[in-house]
Amino acid sequence: MRRALAALALALTAATAAAQPAGDVLVRFELNDALVKGRVLPGVSVRVERPGGGGSVNAGQTGADGRWATRLAPGTYEVSYRLEGYVSYTSEATEVREEGQLVTVSLSPVVEATEAMARDVRLILNWGSRSNQVKDADSHFACACGDATRHVFFRNRKHERAGHTVELDVDDTDWGGPETITLTQPPKGSYTYWVHDYSGPPALLGASDLVVRVLIGGQPAGEFHVFKGLTRRTWRPFKAIRVGGEGGPAVVRWTEDELAEGKDLERPRDQDADPGPGPPVGLVLACPAVVLVIGLLIFVRQRRKKRR
Repeated sequence: MRRALAALALALTAATAAAQPAGDVLVRFELNDALVKGRVLPGVSVRVERPGGGGSVNAGQTGADGRWATRLAPGTYEVSYRLEGYVSYTSEATEVREEGQLVTVSLSPVVEATEAMARDVRLILNWGSRSNQVKDADSHFACACGDATRHVFFRNRKHERAGHTVELDVDDTDWGGPETITLTQPPKGSYTYWVHDYSGPPALLGASDLVVRVLIGGQPAGEFHVFKGLTRRTWRPFKAIRVGGEGGPAVVRWTEDELAEGKDLERPRDQDADPGPGPPVGLVLACPAVVLVIGLLIFVRQRRKKRR
C-alpha cells in the first residue's frame, strides 16, 4: 500500500511538472573511487540517455576535479560511466530535479579475474549532497558465520574468520559517499545488509538520492534506489546475499508481499542496535545532577518510612 501511495505521489508530481513548462537545470556529476576515500576520478566518460533506448541527450568527460556538468530538463535518465581500469556502470534511473544538483557516483576498480575472486561481493552506497538531505548514511553488514564480530559497520570495520573477510573499505560521513563494504571468500550462508541514517532528523532517507549497488566477482549484480517518502531511519535494499554450497553469491530480492509488510524497513533483530548521534552536551552534563537529585529523593523517602 505504501509503495502504491508513493508511486501515486510521484505520478501526481510528474503530471504537475509536465503541465508547467520547465527550463533545463544545471547538473553536476562527481566521480570518485569506491575504495580510496577522497580520490576523484578524472577522464570518466559520462553519457546521458533517455530511458529505454530513447537516444543520447548529452555526453562528456570529468575534469581534473572528477566533475562534469551539463544542463538537462528535469526527469529520469539512463547515465553510463566508463573509465579504463574501473568497472563500467550504467544507472537506469538517475532523477534530475533542480538547479545545481550534484550526482555522486563511486566506481570500483577492476580486479584480476580469478576463480576465487568470482565469489567476492562489493556493496557501494552513494546518497544525496544537498543540505536538506541525509548527511551521514551508514552501511551495515552481518556475516553469515555467526561470530560475535560479524556485524561490520563504522565502529567495527573489519571482521575476519576462517578464511573469509568482511571490511568497510570507505566510511564517508559528509554527504555523497561512498560507503563501501567488501566480502571476500564468503562461506555458505545468508548475509544481511542495511542502511542506517546516522545523522538523524530533520533530513530523511526518503528525501535523499540514496542508491546501493552490488558487484559480484567484479560484475554488476543489482542497483537499488530508496523509495521516495521513506521516513524510517533503517532501510534494507534487498533481503539478503545468499551463498550456496557450490554456486556463487546471489542477491535475494524482496517479494511484493514482503515489501507490503514493511520487511525492508526492519533492522535485523539479532544485531546490536544501530548507533545514532549522542545526546546533547547539555543533557550529558546534566546527568550527574539528575542522578544526585533522584538519590536525595530516595534517601528522604526512606527516612520518612523509618520515622513512621
